[in-house]
Amino acid sequence: MAEIKKLLDDAIETEINNLNSASNKDEKSEVIKNLAALHKLRIEEIKTETEIEEKSERRAMDKAAHDEDATLKAFQLDENTLDRYAKIGIAAAELVLPLMFYGVWMRRGLRFEETGTFTSQTFKNLFNRFKPTRKS
Repeated sequence: MAEIKKLLDDAIETEINNLNSASNKDEKSEVIKNLAALHKLRIEEIKTETEIEEKSERRAMDKAAHDEDATLKAFQLDENTLDRYAKIGIAAAELVLPLMFYGVWMRRGLRFEETGTFTSQTFKNLFNRFKPTRKS
């Protein structure tokens, strides 16, 4: 790109020098046409350079956005995995802890009831649903 720009600049400079040395109108109009064509080429070269730079910047921004998205997705996946394990742990605790609590509570209540008293606070309202068996 730099070589093309340098060649265009040299050609334009040469044509400007030719314009100064041209003697009649035909030569001057030919030099002016050449200068106009060279300037059009220069403008197109500048446009091409600008497009290449824009595409390069766009690719760099897209790559940065893609990398950021990949990092975010990995972080979200890790968070979702951690959340899933926490939910499983909570569900297990919701199942096991009440069973353990009621197991201990019932054993203490039944031991108390084994003494033969019917005034236990544990089973006070539930006693009519139990059918006590007597040991003989």
